[in-house]
Amino acid sequence: MKRLALLRLILLSSGALLASGCVYRMSIQQGNYLVTDSVSQLKEGMTRSQVRFLLGTPMVPDAFDNDRWDYYYYFNSRHNKEPLKRRLTVYFQDEKVQRYDNQGVPTQADLENIEAELKRARAEAKSKDDRGFWKKLFSRDDRPIQTEEAKGAKPTDEKPAVEKAPDPVPPAQPLPAPAGTPSGPT
Repeated sequence: MKRLALLRLILLSSGALLASGCVYRMSIQQGNYLVTDSVSQLKEGMTRSQVRFLLGTPMVPDAFDNDRWDYYYYFNSRHNKEPLKRRLTVYFQDEKVQRYDNQGVPTQADLENIEAELKRARAEAKSKDDRGFWKKLFSRDDRPIQTEEAKGAKPTDEKPAVEKAPDPVPPAQPLPAPAGTPSGPT
C-alpha cells in the first residue's frame, strides 16, 4: 500500500514538473512598427501630412504639446531576454519638422553598416577555417596544437615528473577460429 502511494506521489510530482515547462507566453507587440526605409526618408522641413503619410499616425498623441509626435515601439517575447524598445520623436515648428530624435530605430545607413560588418566577419571566419561542412562534422581536427614551446616559452631541460607508462593492453592479435568450424580447406 505504501509503495502504491509513493508511486502515485512520484508520478504526480513528475507530471506537475513537466507541465510547468509547458506554459505558453504570448509575444507582446505594442506601438508603431517603423520600417527602416521610412525612417531613412524622414527629413527636416517636411510637413505634418508628409510625416503622417511616411510614418503613420503616432499611437499615443501628446495632449500637452501639439508640436511633438512620439512613435513608440515595444516588443516582448519569450525568446528575448529583454524587451525591444524603440522611440522616434518628431518635433514640429510652424507645421514643419524642426528636428527628430531617433532612439533605437535603425536607418538604412545603420543596416548597411551592419551588413558590411557581417560580410567582413563571415570572410574572417571563412579564412580561419576553410574546411567544408562535412569535413568539419566527420573528420578529426588535425591542426597542430600550440604548446608552450611553440608559443614562445623557453623550453626547460628538466625531465617531466611523470614518464609515460607503457600501454597495458598488448597490440591486437588475430583471433583464433571459433570451435566447431572447419579450419582446413573444404
